[in-house]
Amino acid sequence: MSQVFKNGLSLKTQVYGLIILISITSFFVRVITDVDTTREYLQTQMGSHAQDTATSLGLSISPYLEEDSIMIAQTMATAIFDSGYYKQIKFTNADNKVIFDLTNPKRVESVPNWFIAAVKLKAPTMQSELNNGWIMAGALEVTSHVGQSYLTLWEHTKRSFYGSFLLLITSLGIAFLILRAVFRPLKAVENQAHLVTRKRFTLNEEIPVARELRTVTKAINNMVMNLQCTFDSLTKQTQALTEEVYIDSLTGLGNRRSFENHFNSLVDTITADTPIAAMMITLPSLANINQTLSYQDGDEYVHDVSVTLQSVIGTLTNTKIFRLNGSTFIALAPFDIQFLNRTRLDINDAFSQKENSLHVNGFANLALMNVDNGSSIASVLSELDTGCIIGDTTATKVDKDTLFSVKQWRTLIQSIIDSGEVSFSIQPVKRANSENKQCYFEVFAHFTHEGEKVNNGHLFAMAEKLNLTEELDKKIIRNFINIKEQYPDDTFALNISKASLYSTDFIEWLTLYAHSKPVIKTNLVFELHEISLLYSVHVASLHIDAIKDIGINVCVEHFGTSLTSFRYLQGLDIAYVKIDGSYIQDILDSTQSQFFIQTVNNICHGFGIKVLACLIEKPETLKILETLGCDGLQGNLIMPPTKIIKTNDNGANKEFTFCTDALKFCN
Repeated sequence: MSQVFKNGLSLKTQVYGLIILISITSFFVRVITDVDTTREYLQTQMGSHAQDTATSLGLSISPYLEEDSIMIAQTMATAIFDSGYYKQIKFTNADNKVIFDLTNPKRVESVPNWFIAAVKLKAPTMQSELNNGWIMAGALEVTSHVGQSYLTLWEHTKRSFYGSFLLLITSLGIAFLILRAVFRPLKAVENQAHLVTRKRFTLNEEIPVARELRTVTKAINNMVMNLQCTFDSLTKQTQALTEEVYIDSLTGLGNRRSFENHFNSLVDTITADTPIAAMMITLPSLANINQTLSYQDGDEYVHDVSVTLQSVIGTLTNTKIFRLNGSTFIALAPFDIQFLNRTRLDINDAFSQKENSLHVNGFANLALMNVDNGSSIASVLSELDTGCIIGDTTATKVDKDTLFSVKQWRTLIQSIIDSGEVSFSIQPVKRANSENKQCYFEVFAHFTHEGEKVNNGHLFAMAEKLNLTEELDKKIIRNFINIKEQYPDDTFALNISKASLYSTDFIEWLTLYAHSKPVIKTNLVFELHEISLLYSVHVASLHIDAIKDIGINVCVEHFGTSLTSFRYLQGLDIAYVKIDGSYIQDILDSTQSQFFIQTVNNICHGFGIKVLACLIEKPETLKILETLGCDGLQGNLIMPPTKIIKTNDNGANKEFTFCTDALKFCN
């Protein structure tokens, strides 16, 4: 019932309810009025009939009132009494002596007792004075019997009820048909408005006949067309800027500028738990192919390498590939080189199969290195370039037989799912232009196996290959629910993998789990990587709707990292987008990045989506992002990630506490 009042009753329900209430009320009023009118009529008729009988019978028996002929008078009265219309006929002489008294004890039959109790009929008694000559001989009293009147009234009531009920059903049927014709276009208007709230712009082709609904429909259609035009215009501008500034036209990969922005957004976040590896691939035979064959053949050579890299490296989680110049590619991956050894072997095998006599200097050279925190782009590129020229010294140490096998990874991940410990840290996303108000806390999960911390990047990359990320996500949610129950009024964001997003089983599990743990139905956000979302936007949209129906909001993180059109936003019922950190790093010096972020704000705010910015390290960056219209801000400048401390672990009574700085952002 509370849900009904929260969502409101539909106009259709209210109108139908009002018509039904009025019709039923009219029905009962009609029946009651008809019954009461008939009752009064029968009551009057019984009185008139009794009076007529008393008068006529009195005149008839007047000559027989002598003692020797009184039996004749009584016989005449009995003949009339036996008709059954009278309850009593009594004759009293002048001395108040009852000469004869005829009484009918007959009960009312064929009429329900409840009807008799509800509708009262009084038996009228009428009197007539009898004279013997000029002398008063006595009085004759006649009392009508109510049985026949009750029977007549009951039959009339049934006919009235059935007739009125038939009229009620007919009227409601006609009203239903009329209202259905009226409300059909209103339902279309409601659906259109609902779709607009879900960022889906559709035109209502059916224009209602009713003037008011016609006006509303045309107004919403005009609003939808204006929003669509604005969205298309801003999307085209942003796409043109992205293609011009950040995309290599031949391969569709990010260019050098895109690489520099992405590198700068990661290099200061590198730790032992979050490593970054850089891989450079050069094409030593490109110049020879351009000179001996044609530049078109050279472009095909470059494109072939690009496709190979994307097929091998592109499957690694959060890994990006860039083309720095004509013959140089570089990839940044959130893993260390030990984890990437198998990938390096796979790439070399793929290149070996493509090498032929045209590649006089070899098909491709590859170098791989770990990036240290704070490293400069120049130093990293120099070391990789040297590795490509003289050969990667670490490559000779790699042997497939010494690598951690898939079976070993499966055993490890399954053990973590079954018995591994999960700890959490949080980082607030602060509302723009506020002191300590939160959009939400982003939650970071950390796994421990047999007392040793597990690298999340390696863990989820292998879990994705082994189709186990869904189980890891479930484990994170189950473990985090204890913290959520302790802080129900604060909003938290959990990262959800691509596999979980597209898994119908996961959505069904989440729906059932929300019934047993209703705390997750409010103040919870799922963060989804943009690359994962773009895998199948239609399916993702359906599952996001299901997640939203549970009560969980959705945020698209690393927004803009795909360097694709923003058109996919149309139709996604999401609450936030979090701009990729690569656009934040050079925002103070780059008008293109400023224009990009401002356009994202304009597009998203038109959809009712809040825009968040992350990796904020400088006050100047914070200020300009607020000026550009961002709704939420995140970064070490505001507060670095801090651990959630478990202070008590006594069965179900687990207690968790945040650090002092984090508590300032709690509601």
